[in-house]
Amino acid sequence: MIDYHVHTSLCNHATGSMEQYVRAAITKGLTTICFLDHLTFQEVGRYNAMFPWEVPMYVNAARRLDRQYRDQISVRVGLEIDFSPAHVDRCREVVNAFDLDVVGSSVHFLDGEDVVTRQSAWGCGERNADEIYAKYLDVMESMLDYDYFDVVCHFDLPKKYSRHPSAFAVDGFLNLLEKIGAKNLAVELNTSGLSYPVREAFPSPPLLDRCAQLRIPVVTGSDAHSPETVGRDFDKARDLLKEAGYRYLTGFSHRQRESVAL
Repeated sequence: MIDYHVHTSLCNHATGSMEQYVRAAITKGLTTICFLDHLTFQEVGRYNAMFPWEVPMYVNAARRLDRQYRDQISVRVGLEIDFSPAHVDRCREVVNAFDLDVVGSSVHFLDGEDVVTRQSAWGCGERNADEIYAKYLDVMESMLDYDYFDVVCHFDLPKKYSRHPSAFAVDGFLNLLEKIGAKNLAVELNTSGLSYPVREAFPSPPLLDRCAQLRIPVVTGSDAHSPETVGRDFDKARDLLKEAGYRYLTGFSHRQRESVAL
């Protein structure tokens, strides 16, 4: 198995050294680990992401670990960039300036609020569900108008605290998958949701089934913020993927796709 969503202490809310994550991945028998740390340009959430000036050090550290452990595991490096339409040009500048293996795009912020923290009104059980999902879907739709990224991260993230989408929102997610398929992007099967109140991976099994029907490539990610959570619940991820009809995962090297047998 491969883990393409691993954070580092540079994001200010993860623990452990990069080498500890690599060693944990080796212990768990993974063939590839990819650091995909946060980069956020908007003011909200800035503290929970690396600074742009830290990217060169981060990329170089990952490349050193790849050389050091190349006989045991492949170490890749990318970025998880929070989508902000006002900062797309800066995103492109960073993406084009470095030899990254993969770029993921995600949505955490709606109207200046991080809606996926326990401290948010949404995380506390407040806010109208249809309103939040409608805003999330609108931002995701806007994100898909751009082409600087390879993977859509934790697709149906707002359900994290067990506030599931209504039929209207599910239809919206299905429409987004059509657009993702048409743009030939990959979707992440993110196992972190199995550790949150929703107790379900991102995306849900029905949405993953639709990904398979649309032949959308899938990459697995733990969203690890500590070494011990690298590759978490990947046995369940393998079962979900096989039930959906997948026989291969998608990996990335220097922004080029590669197939990995399940």
